[in-house]
Amino acid sequence: RRHLAANLWQLHRYAEAKQNLKIILKADPADSQAKLLLGMVSEKSGDHATAVTMLESVPDLVRRQPEAVVALAKSYYRTGERIKAADSLSALANGPLKAQGALLGAQVACDMQDYETAETLLSAIPAEFSDGTAARYLLAVVEFHTKRYQQSEQILQRLISAGQKNGEILRLLGWCYHKTNRDGDAIRTFREAVELNPTDERNFLDLGGLLLEQRKFAAALELANRSVNAFPASADALVLLGSIELATERFTDALMTYSRSLSLDPSNAEGILGLARAQAGAGMGDHARRTLDEAIRRFPGRAPFEVELALLLLKENENGDSNSQARTEELLQAAAKHDPTLAEAQFQLGELALRRGQTALAIVHLENAVRISPESARAHFALARGYRRAGRAEEAEKETVLFEKFKKGDTPGATSSPPNVPPNE
Repeated sequence: RRHLAANLWQLHRYAEAKQNLKIILKADPADSQAKLLLGMVSEKSGDHATAVTMLESVPDLVRRQPEAVVALAKSYYRTGERIKAADSLSALANGPLKAQGALLGAQVACDMQDYETAETLLSAIPAEFSDGTAARYLLAVVEFHTKRYQQSEQILQRLISAGQKNGEILRLLGWCYHKTNRDGDAIRTFREAVELNPTDERNFLDLGGLLLEQRKFAAALELANRSVNAFPASADALVLLGSIELATERFTDALMTYSRSLSLDPSNAEGILGLARAQAGAGMGDHARRTLDEAIRRFPGRAPFEVELALLLLKENENGDSNSQARTEELLQAAAKHDPTLAEAQFQLGELALRRGQTALAIVHLENAVRISPESARAHFALARGYRRAGRAEEAEKETVLFEKFKKGDTPGATSSPPNVPPNE
């Protein structure tokens, strides 16, 4: 039965694998291999608490398998145990993999938005490391996400000068240009990436994402249609097209496009979220709720679905339905637990607390939102309100200044990274 569970895990059939492993452990609670595998399966299926419990119970086995160390570190991050996660990844760097382990650990830390740990691990990689290009590129990613855009650009330019130009490097360089208000250079760089490798759809997706962000809808739509034709089996190309249709309020077209995307990849999170938004925009609120409820059932622990359903309920029930408010708060609290790095959940919880007069609680959530998304104008504005209610006038004034600084480019929910910039691929 353990071999069956292992095969099911390899086939990504996590629910069945988990069921088999629980049967094994019920018969033999001391089966260490079953505990190890259940821990890794649980991490993949989003049950991070079980992953931590199982993997912590077999530390010797975990240390011998880098994949298990990665699973434990990711689960630590997801359960808010950031220090334990960093320690696990440091063990990779100090283990038999050495520099390769440090690079792997840095990549995981970067994926989990722990850029301090990622930078520390990268600094331990010797200059003569055989995969130095990958290490330098990852350092550029870290610099980008810590808003050191010029430093990121310098690393990327040096890689290009050394003959390492590729679509991945050009895409990140394009986003560096965008973040430093050089959108002409950004578009030129993205187009260069498309020309360099027209078979890599990520080049199209990033260019389309930037055109959409700039509200250049005609150019974005032309590129999206080109992408769909060039990559007919790509769910992501259809998601790009759907997002443009959604932004231009062509809800029926967007609904059809997102449905096509999900027929290609039923697990595509952006496709599911887009479909629900298109349904809501088309006046099909019941369908949108069912779409998101089904996603939450199929993918337990996926915070974006929980937040999206909470936002839908907030919008639909502004008349103060107490049952709906309770469900909304329950969803937001679940999302905050499942993904502590999700600013939207913290912001909405803070807003709800402000409305109820729970100022101290509101401040906690809104400080989290600002920490996670420091350029969110609405988070700074809400935090200023909280501080003012608490009599903290000086801090309120500082937040108001930050609100004024960031309000021009702020949009609700705009807390994520560009489409294909690691770690949020």
